[in-house]
Amino acid sequence: MPKEQRPTVAYITAASHSGKSASVVLGFLRCRQLQTLDGQRSPFTHYLYMPFRNNGGNYHSCVDEEELMSTCGRNVKLREALGAMYMRDCFRRALNVSYTKYWKAPDSILEVVDTQVSLKNDVSEFMRRSPNGVLLVHVDEHREMCPDPSFRKGALRVLAELANVKVFATYTDIPPLPAQSSSGTCRQAVACLMPDVKTIMEQRLQMPDGLDMGQEAVLLRVATLRVTLGLALQKLLLVGLHVEFSEVETLLKDLNGKLQESAQRIDARLVSCVKICNDIWIRDAASERQGLLDLLCTIEEDDDRVQEQRFPQVVVLQDFLTAPLLVLLRGRDLKDPANMLHRRCQSLFLDVLSRSDTAVVTAGKVLEFAYLWSLGVKSNKYGEVRFGRLMVQFQCQDIEPGSIFEQSGMLNATKVEELKQNVLYYAEDNHPCADLFFKDARGVLHLVDVGGTSNMSKAENKSRKMKAVISRPGLGTVQGIVLLPNVFDCGRIDDDKSMRAVIGVEARQLLGGLVQLLTWLPDD
Repeated sequence: MPKEQRPTVAYITAASHSGKSASVVLGFLRCRQLQTLDGQRSPFTHYLYMPFRNNGGNYHSCVDEEELMSTCGRNVKLREALGAMYMRDCFRRALNVSYTKYWKAPDSILEVVDTQVSLKNDVSEFMRRSPNGVLLVHVDEHREMCPDPSFRKGALRVLAELANVKVFATYTDIPPLPAQSSSGTCRQAVACLMPDVKTIMEQRLQMPDGLDMGQEAVLLRVATLRVTLGLALQKLLLVGLHVEFSEVETLLKDLNGKLQESAQRIDARLVSCVKICNDIWIRDAASERQGLLDLLCTIEEDDDRVQEQRFPQVVVLQDFLTAPLLVLLRGRDLKDPANMLHRRCQSLFLDVLSRSDTAVVTAGKVLEFAYLWSLGVKSNKYGEVRFGRLMVQFQCQDIEPGSIFEQSGMLNATKVEELKQNVLYYAEDNHPCADLFFKDARGVLHLVDVGGTSNMSKAENKSRKMKAVISRPGLGTVQGIVLLPNVFDCGRIDDDKSMRAVIGVEARQLLGGLVQLLTWLPDD
């Protein structure tokens, strides 16, 4: 017999004004346009928006704790049943294009199943012209309907358990439902849309004549501009893109103005554009976020630690939770022992996005320092790092610049000997490979090279360079590691005991929450 599909509430959780609601509407319209959902015929025929806060003051009123206590006391089942009745009444109001301005609890509380029967009839009446269709109910700001999670659980599940209804919840917190491993109505995470910087740059920015993407300095500065523009757009809100005089339009106008200043060299114009974008977001004050470093390392969506009270403002990456990129770049967690290391890595990363000299304003450097940050914090918290099949015992206590290569490209035995354990080093000069390097708990040297390319020949070249370095005699055991997050097929890449190629999903998981950067970084 086919496995019974459990009722689910899909959800997007992210920071305020980050495009959650727009993602749902765009997703619904796109499904209608393509007539497909996840490769199958899309069942959606109707969309109903039910806001519980904001929306220009047009939203359903909340139920406070005092009302709950007077009606249900502390009885969890009664609170859940009352939440179901509240949702039924709000749904009826929404069908009449109005809002519940004040909701009074009834004298008697129905069982959830009884409320579902009457709600099913309401849905059938609303869908009478498309009886085989599916209604997408968008519950926006779900936590604002009531502070009690049991009440909200009842409100969400009473709709989700109807056969022809799909519920989509949006807010800064996770819905008060169990993960998908549960036998009852459960939650299902959906990733929030991020600004499509590539398309925006292609269609809205007028790149200067004579722009030669074959020049490394130009290519690398364009890559950094993509990252900083993405961060600026997240700060300014995507909803303003169609408004002529919005802040987003002002930003694009300023960037186009700089790009067309013919008196400046092209690379200097790109540097000016990076500065304009950085000025929008990078000066925001650092904020205290409990559990931030857990989110930087990412948390499995069904982890027992995931509670809506503990991890506010999270975003979903496949089956993992993390914090919004802007929060990771500016936040701190004073209660976490790894916070000082996190702040040092964070500061170095921001410096890479801010400096204008050719040596650091590179796509490679952005990705290298993202790995420095994530590997440093992960190893500090867990005492080990897994590079594909290779488990390394290493607990980073500090990060330092380092140089271990001679001008010939060979490793310098003296400098290698001087390396300290529990320190993650980043290369500060020209190097044939090994953007990062460290000695593990046994004193074995590990060389880590980072590549953002999706080009197989370039990936193979990185592998060959690493193999040539670690195969030279006289240095004892040297472990080579090449991280290729944009390569998803090993192809002809050398991969053996002494040289590990970590590709695709496994390489991306090592970035933790900073994997969001790959949305904007080029993969040439």
